[in-house]
Amino acid sequence: MQLNFFALNLQRMLKRYFLSNLLVMILLNVLVKPVWIFLIDRNVQLTVGHQEYGLYAALLSLTVIFNILLDFGVTNFNNRSIANDSSLMHLSLPNMIAAKGLFSLIYFFVIFVVAFFFHYSGNALYILFLLGIVQFLNSFLQFLRSNVSANHDFKIDGLLSVLDKFVMIGVCGFLLLNETYKNRFIIEWYLYAQLGAYLLSILVSVIIIIKRYAIIDFQHFSWKEMKSFCVRSMPYALLILLMGVYMRCDSLLLERIDGPEINSIYAEAYRILDALNMIGFLLAGILLPMFTRLIARAIQVNEIVRTSANIIIAISLCILAHSILYRQDIMLLLDTHAAADLPLIYLFVIAAFPAFCAIYIYSTLLTANGDIFLLIRIALTACLISISLNLLLIPHLHAVGAGIAALIVQTTVASCCIYFSIKRFGLKADLRWIGKFILLFSALFLLNVVCKYLQVTLLLSIVINMLAFLLLVYSIRLWDKETIRSYIRQYKSSE
Repeated sequence: MQLNFFALNLQRMLKRYFLSNLLVMILLNVLVKPVWIFLIDRNVQLTVGHQEYGLYAALLSLTVIFNILLDFGVTNFNNRSIANDSSLMHLSLPNMIAAKGLFSLIYFFVIFVVAFFFHYSGNALYILFLLGIVQFLNSFLQFLRSNVSANHDFKIDGLLSVLDKFVMIGVCGFLLLNETYKNRFIIEWYLYAQLGAYLLSILVSVIIIIKRYAIIDFQHFSWKEMKSFCVRSMPYALLILLMGVYMRCDSLLLERIDGPEINSIYAEAYRILDALNMIGFLLAGILLPMFTRLIARAIQVNEIVRTSANIIIAISLCILAHSILYRQDIMLLLDTHAAADLPLIYLFVIAAFPAFCAIYIYSTLLTANGDIFLLIRIALTACLISISLNLLLIPHLHAVGAGIAALIVQTTVASCCIYFSIKRFGLKADLRWIGKFILLFSALFLLNVVCKYLQVTLLLSIVINMLAFLLLVYSIRLWDKETIRSYIRQYKSSE
């Protein structure tokens, strides 16, 4: 009885702590990352043109697909290990840093071999080299941040998650607003800005780790430990490699089959989804150590799973309901000279957002439980479906085909993750709870049909949707007033 009481209190405490830190993370990213994506990245694309940006987007996908070779599961493994026992940090840090240095050599070899296979040459290889360095620095920053989040310092992690973008906004904003520099702006400048921003963020992260957690002492380095760690992390590495393939092969195949200009148009449609997925990615970063701790103590995870789904899946359905009717207005806002089929591409791409949100919750739960080989089988199936569908659809439907393939693949992965999470953890398949999401989406969809019929402007429709969304989620009790109030009381008492 006493044990159950302790478990219940810990669960409630983690739920409040989860909401507190999730709110901080979302606020930080809502303030900074949309500015980066819509004002900087978008304007870089419009400045350098579809041809140059389309090549950049394809090469970016190539470097992201093989990004796991820079990590080999180090970040996820480290997050889980430190979350279980933070005293291991000073021993594991030197070995993992040395391992990442070795992995980077393998990574550069592989991406250039693949680039030659796809017949890239000349300036494309120089852009690939710069992108490779950017990915290496980004991977190293993610690893350093995993030490912060594993210690449950999520607010500091949130600040580190936007620091690089904040610096890039300042540098690129200056170059793009200054007519002298804007007229000479090339994609390489964009990459130089990213390099500088990541280096600064890494420096700040290292200082925080040394000051708060552990001294990085390479006297603890051991080849034996590093080799042992690499062997243990292989399953994580394979999983993330497969995920990179099924999530990013569309852009690479589209550029090789239809050319960089079509790929640039696809990147335009994907831009909003990329921005939204950052919230899901941050959510997963918070959930992994929480799930790990709950599972290690044999405490039910249902409460945290539901809270996560109630927040992020509800938001995704609101965005989808609005995007279906206002897709053309949204695309024209981003590019006044948007291609005729861009709204349709965006429709299929944004329709995958609820599936992405489900994946961020349920695949993280399976990862925390150590079900890596199950996730590998799911990811391998997704790879086969993704490559097959893209090769089949792109020659006939072009970028629209890539969007359809993305929707099918992400929905398949999400369904598998939900199904196996229910089986593994005995999560209740509550039809009444599912019905609330259906009701929410249906009501918001009908609202947008009326708004579109009455010719309500895009900006006003967004405001109306936000107000209607808040009214609905509280009315149907997807969002609990008492939970929010308890968080506010907790926050005020901590000031």
